[in-house]
Amino acid sequence: MGRQESNGNQELEKLVSDLKALANITRLKILILCATKERSSKELREALGISKPLLIAHLRILLRVGLLTYRTEVDEERGIVKRFYRADSQICINKKYLSRI
Repeated sequence: MGRQESNGNQELEKLVSDLKALANITRLKILILCATKERSSKELREALGISKPLLIAHLRILLRVGLLTYRTEVDEERGIVKRFYRADSQICINKKYLSRI
């Protein structure tokens, strides 16, 4: 197998991985919500009406495939660590889908 063919296979494997991550309606909604602005896990849970453990499971999948990123903020006074999630900047979401969530 040549180098170019190997790169093509890697790209296809990445595409399949991304599509599998998006095959779940909750993960797709998370991605759409995070495409408009950064969201905390609390904001996402409230918007989606799901539990924290379920949200974390979905976030891990989206983070693993690189469709979602996050930044961490520490409130030292209260001892709280917050993560704010956002969709990868290369993702394009049709605006008509935003109004449906």
